[in-house]
Amino acid sequence: MVSEHKTGQSLEHEVGTSVFIENREWIIAEKQSGLIKLQRDSIDGMSKIMDVTEEELQELVKKSQHQLEN
Repeated sequence: MVSEHKTGQSLEHEVGTSVFIENREWIIAEKQSGLIKLQRDSIDGMSKIMDVTEEELQELVKKSQHQLEN
């Protein structure tokens, strides 16, 4: 699996790519017009799903990276 790809200032997100948000790995499961569906399996075996826009995803990933650096 590949984590996020950097191209210039923006992040390129493709289906199957993993991203880290709040120290949790999410997989980009689907991209629809305007929305990205993120999926992860929690410890209890239940799947979690989150729908975000491209802009929201970029902000969440940047925020998480900033938290890791500090």
